[in-house]
Amino acid sequence: AAPMVRFVVHPHPSRADIAVVCSAPVIGRREVTSSNGDSEHRYVIATAVAIGGRRWPIEVTLTNRETMSYRMLLGRQAIRADMIVEPGTSFRQPRLGYRGYRNLPRRQAVQRPLRIAVVTRRPDAASIGELGAAAAARGHAVETIDPDDAVLTFDGAAAGLVVAGREAGHFDAVVPRLGGRGRQAALGAAVVRQIETMGGFALNGADATERAGGAVAVMQVLARAGIGHPPPRIACRADADAQADVQADAGGGAWPRGGAGRGARTLRLLVVDHKVVAAAVLRRGRLSAPTERPPVEVRRLARRATRLLKLGLASVDVRLAHAGPAIVAVSAAPQLVRLARATGTDVAQPIVAAIEANVRSFALQASGEADAGGAPHG
Repeated sequence: AAPMVRFVVHPHPSRADIAVVCSAPVIGRREVTSSNGDSEHRYVIATAVAIGGRRWPIEVTLTNRETMSYRMLLGRQAIRADMIVEPGTSFRQPRLGYRGYRNLPRRQAVQRPLRIAVVTRRPDAASIGELGAAAAARGHAVETIDPDDAVLTFDGAAAGLVVAGREAGHFDAVVPRLGGRGRQAALGAAVVRQIETMGGFALNGADATERAGGAVAVMQVLARAGIGHPPPRIACRADADAQADVQADAGGGAWPRGGAGRGARTLRLLVVDHKVVAAAVLRRGRLSAPTERPPVEVRRLARRATRLLKLGLASVDVRLAHAGPAIVAVSAAPQLVRLARATGTDVAQPIVAAIEANVRSFALQASGEADAGGAPHG
C-alpha cells in the first residue's frame, strides 16, 4: 500500500481554530523552490479541483502557508490549455464565503513534545548534554546518532533509517554536529539528508553542511554577494581523498580556516536561526566576553552570511577594520560550550527555540489528530 500523509487546511486565513483534517496517498516527493529562493522537499498528492463548473484532476504539493495571504496556489501544470488567466483582475469567478465552515468544531492548538536527532560521533560532548537538558526542560527528547551505526533504507517513495540495528522512526528535527573530511563528512551528511527526506527539519541542512565544510565553497558564496575577506589568490589541487587543498599565495594560510590573523580585533558571533545570540572577542585562539554589544553592521553582516550559506546554526568570525567589518571565518559546527562559558550565555535554549519555531508539526490540535497551519504530518 502507498504511504499516507495527513494534513490540515485552515480555510479561514484569520481563524486558526477552524481546521479541516485531510489524508491522501503519497504519490511522490518533489523539490520545490519558493519565490524567496528557499527549496524544500514536499509530499505530492493527487486530488480534483472544481472551478467555474468544471472539475479536473491535479497534483498538489503540501507545505505550510500559514503566513501567506493565499492558502493555495494553482500552478501552470494545473491550468488547462483552453483556460485564460487575467493577471490584472481578481475574482472572475463568484466570490466564496466562509459560512460553510461556521459549524465546524473549534479546536485549540496545543504543543507537543518533539523528537530531535543529533548526528555526531561524540555523543558524550558537553554541548550535546546541554542541548539535551534544554530540550528536556521543554518536554522534548534528544537522541544521538553515530553515522557509522546508521543504515539508510528506501521503499518506493518512503525513506527510512536504521540505527544500531533498529528502525529509528520519524524525527521532527535534526541538528548536525559533524566535523572531519572525506568519507566521514559524506557519511554524516547522508544521515542528515535522510532525516530531511523523511520529513524532519534540519537546523543545518545536509547540502549547507557539506558546503560550509569547504573553504572554497564558502568563499565563493560570500564573494558572489560581495562580502568576506579571502586572500588575494588561492591554489586548489585534489589530494588523495579528492578534497580541495586551499592555500594562500601570500602565506596567510587557508581561508576561512586561517582565522582573523595576528593583531586584528575579531569578534566571533553565534548565529541561531539567523539571529545573533552570543558574541565573544577572539584573540590568539581564546574567547572572552566583549565589553559592549557588537555594532549593528557586524550583526547584520553575520546574519547575512548565514542566510547566504543557508545555515541555521553557525559561528561567524568578523574582523573589525577601518575599512569596515569583514568576514574571515564561518563554521557550521560552532564551539558552543566555549562560547557559552566566555559570554555567560545559554546558547542551548535558542537552538531549541529555533527548532520549535521551524518544525511544522509542533503546534497540534488538542485532539492530537493533525497538524496546524496546513502542514503535512506523515
